[in-house]
Amino acid sequence: MCPCDCGGCEQRLQPYVDRELTAAEVVEVEQHLASCGYCRRCYELEDTFRRVVKKVLVEPMPPDLKAKLAALRTPLA
Repeated sequence: MCPCDCGGCEQRLQPYVDRELTAAEVVEVEQHLASCGYCRRCYELEDTFRRVVKKVLVEPMPPDLKAKLAALRTPLA
């Protein structure tokens, strides 16, 4: 892991992928992703996973299941 603020990036990664960040936060995340291979790979994995799920998903995910899956996320150490 790199010595930079990976924890801060990890906290913003899901909202970044979901396009829920402010313009300033997007800039911060993108700057971090440009300089941190570890976080960039985490982002690429999440982005690829979401693309695959969208291709195979036939019906919308129930809100309660979505909340349960979100609760299973663990922060990077």
